Amino acid sequence: MDHGLAKRSGERWGDVRHPVLNALTVDVEDWYHGNDFNIDFSLWDMYEDRVCNSTEKVLEILAHYQVRATFFVLGHVARKHPQLVRRIYECGHEIGTHGYRHRPLYAQAPAEYREELARSTAAIEDITGQAVRAHRAPSWSITRKSLWALGILEEEGFDYDSSIFPVLTPLFGLRGAPRFPYRPRLGRVYAITEFPPSVVEIFGGAVRVPFSGGFFLRSLPCRFVRKAIRSLNAAGHPAMIYFHPWELDTGQPMLRAPAMARLAHYHNLSTTEEKLRMLLREFRFGPAGEVLASTSVTALSIGQTQG
Repeated sequence: MDHGLAKRSGERWGDVRHPVLNALTVDVEDWYHGNDFNIDFSLWDMYEDRVCNSTEKVLEILAHYQVRATFFVLGHVARKHPQLVRRIYECGHEIGTHGYRHRPLYAQAPAEYREELARSTAAIEDITGQAVRAHRAPSWSITRKSLWALGILEEEGFDYDSSIFPVLTPLFGLRGAPRFPYRPRLGRVYAITEFPPSVVEIFGGAVRVPFSGGFFLRSLPCRFVRKAIRSLNAAGHPAMIYFHPWELDTGQPMLRAPAMARLAHYHNLSTTEEKLRMLLREFRFGPAGEVLASTSVTALSIGQTQG
């Protein structure tokens, strides 16, 4: 298998002063798939597909810095662009599922979700021939209303999930959820690991600040993001970084939408590539599954904080 990660002169794995291996994750969806715009699935064929070009750009950047990542692929993308999933796989990256139609879990019944999960994993496994064991719900949508999804993931044999955002926002999140990898305890301990996106605590832990991806990464200055990751690594914790290929696509169409939706989707797109390259130069990154393999994980109740 050609992993596309040949040694390049002058490049190195992160800053040697920060030896902790952090998780780099990519949510593979097109610019019109997300819940910022909530475009109905039946209308998706009306919009320009740009996911192949934007994801190829991500693959080229990662190959340049000799970094592998976890790609959470939307099932619809896998069915429509199997050659893209094959390309990701042949470059040596870990592949997980991001659902099929990018529907928030709290908007689905458990039976619907189980069907979407099976459909999305089948779409990926048909291409790679490898079992899918990593999951991220669309829009971090395992919340208080959809914690039942953890039981389904356990039953379906997933190794880990990355869907519980440890800060409450208007769209997603779970206040007080653990900040670092843990085994969820909800009456019992689940046989699945949760790997949340990274946040930092300020004011003595009174306030949590998201910084590790999406709108938050695009909005915050590099010095804040750099300092946040260093603080986590200094305490021995891996950071979980996430982004979408469309966030590197500054030429994507501009849709009419409510002001908050436009802000969340389009704000500071021009900074994404610069910040990604900064992270890859200064820190060590690998697939989330690889990070978890070397991380001590304990059972914690949802809402139980960590030091």
